[in-house]
Amino acid sequence: MIFPALRTSKTSLFSIAEDLPHYDQITAGYIEMGLSLQQSYGTSCAIEYLQGKGVPNKITERVLVRSNQHR
Repeated sequence: MIFPALRTSKTSLFSIAEDLPHYDQITAGYIEMGLSLQQSYGTSCAIEYLQGKGVPNKITERVLVRSNQHR
């Protein structure tokens, strides 16, 4: 099955993409939740969550190791 959006012109695809939440905003939400999980349940729980959400390991490590500086 071809999705209806894929049948549209290239210009239309760009306008559809602009309506989606920005990747960095989504990742920021995951990081906030990861930091909350770290505080409540420990670092290993936060790592598992962030890895499950596809947050790059470099970002996960930097954020969780320096979590005291973020809050």
